[in-house]
Amino acid sequence: MKKIKNALVILAGGTGKRFGKNLPKQFNEINGENLIHFFLKRVDTRNFDKILIVLKHSHFKYIKNLKFDFPSVDFLFTNAGKSRQISSLNALKKLKPFEPRNILIHDAARPFCTNNLILKILKQLKKNYSAIPYVLNPDKKVLGYKEFNQNLKFVQTPQGFKFKTIFEAHHKSLINNAKDDSILLPKEKINFIKGEKLNFKITYPDDFNYFKLFLKPIFKTGIGYDIHRIDTKTKNGLKLCGIKINHSKLIGHSDADVGIHAICDSIFGALSMKDIGYYFSNKNSKWKNKNSLHFINFAKEKT
Repeated sequence: MKKIKNALVILAGGTGKRFGKNLPKQFNEINGENLIHFFLKRVDTRNFDKILIVLKHSHFKYIKNLKFDFPSVDFLFTNAGKSRQISSLNALKKLKPFEPRNILIHDAARPFCTNNLILKILKQLKKNYSAIPYVLNPDKKVLGYKEFNQNLKFVQTPQGFKFKTIFEAHHKSLINNAKDDSILLPKEKINFIKGEKLNFKITYPDDFNYFKLFLKPIFKTGIGYDIHRIDTKTKNGLKLCGIKINHSKLIGHSDADVGIHAICDSIFGALSMKDIGYYFSNKNSKWKNKNSLHFINFAKEKT
């Protein structure tokens, strides 16, 4: 089995008891997006050779469209355990045959993590056993009449590790209900880095309101263009915006409809998504001679 460089684990097995709803928070949708989908759209998934989602089998139906929405991502799935620690270990066991060099373990309930933080973690792992993001407690507490500043570190995810380091830590640790993977490491292998204030965990219904704010309808613009060579050996077959025209056709992997392709890219741009080539690669035989109306319908579903 081919060894891989980087893997991402998304822990989505929590029941969300404090969220107060039957459906765990990570699967609640707004405008067709749940927390996992929202997170993956905000980061560059090309940084990872494998993305493994840990969840209960009964919840798979809530993410079954991920493979279609992110066609270039090599997704894996494994079952959640009775605790976070067991879920993490299940993920490590699933990835062990691929012998990843680095692994990032992320909570599905932190959808606001940015790509910058992920790149910072991966950079830190070049020279360190781990990269644990944190933010400091900004508040002051008063005990009696004495005021003091609590310099507490609030750790976040994703937490980055050398795979061998965290795999070994899980097997050697005497802790059996760790709420955080970094707790399992010996102190000399913990490397703290500055996290992001916005990268908070959604726990209660009020927290979910922040997620709603990010998905409120706003006006956006996008620019799209497309270029194809003319097939001078033909005299008809040109398609523009789905309409056949009596003119030499264009050369392309699909039907080479430059009009629709440009519109798709403008929509994707307005939605801060990747370009049409990412979703419908010309290296994939599935899209050979495909009617571009399929692409515009895909773009429409994202609006």
